[in-house]
Amino acid sequence: MKLGELRTLYSKGEISKAAFIDEMHNLHMLLFDYATFLKESDISKITIEDDQLIITSRKTNYNKGGISFYCDIVDKRIAPIETFNFGTYESVDSDMLYRIIEKDYTVFDIGGNIGWYANHIASLLEDGKIYAFEPIPETHQKLLNNVKLNGYKNIVVENFAFSDKQDKITFFYSPAIPGAASSKNITENTNMQQLECFTDTVDNYTSTNNIKKIDFIKCDVEGAEFMVFKGAKNTIAAHHPIVFSEMLRKWSAKFNYHPNDIINFFRELGYNCYIANDKGLVLFSEVDENTTQTNFFFLHSVTHKEKITQILSH
Repeated sequence: MKLGELRTLYSKGEISKAAFIDEMHNLHMLLFDYATFLKESDISKITIEDDQLIITSRKTNYNKGGISFYCDIVDKRIAPIETFNFGTYESVDSDMLYRIIEKDYTVFDIGGNIGWYANHIASLLEDGKIYAFEPIPETHQKLLNNVKLNGYKNIVVENFAFSDKQDKITFFYSPAIPGAASSKNITENTNMQQLECFTDTVDNYTSTNNIKKIDFIKCDVEGAEFMVFKGAKNTIAAHHPIVFSEMLRKWSAKFNYHPNDIINFFRELGYNCYIANDKGLVLFSEVDENTTQTNFFFLHSVTHKEKITQILSH
């Protein structure tokens, strides 16, 4: 029984005061259970406000923590809830990401979603700036809300997608699974909404906005990563940013390419591909049917030679 239903029964005199107190106490026990469960996760605090649930991250080895996020009642896989459920969120990859980023970096977060990475990265950028790109209007608003909640002034939030050309394209979106929003119906869910969103290229955006340098790109766009990189080729060749990208065979197939096409693309630009483990980075050559990793780092063999030496797994 829900809280409101129980209170209604008491207000109508259908249960006694003693029974009401006992039943409410039984429900409140869940709060204490949450407090105990919290200690075993990278979540430090859950705040209940009027019509709002706010979850705050815990400090880790490479993450300052203390970053808060509004939670959506329909999104059961939103990053703060995933972190609470499983104790951590992409821990090995995110630790490596936070470890790599330096305080003066200019960062592009392509596929910003609600801002989990954007806000955590912003906390590390004492002299840098992060640009977060999210094309879905509803998710974009959640991203803005979380940026405002944390008060960071070094985050620029944009409401469009990156691809290999400027265009207006259809995105498939569901409020229940906003993390699966894509220009292909990758989940094959028949209940997805269809939205028109604008696309630009990274090359055009950096030129138009006179962005002098890009040090790090995080790209997670549910299968469309290769198109993003093709539209960023000149920028990558000029600035040699470190790139952190999701690559899934099942998603890339929807866009008629293979993750190895991305690896070869970066190889031609002087990059090597790496995966992260608990000790550091491990050189990675190609994706095959036995590959279980979904997140990959690309570092330039010359520009990032010192950093590679520092964090290479031995």
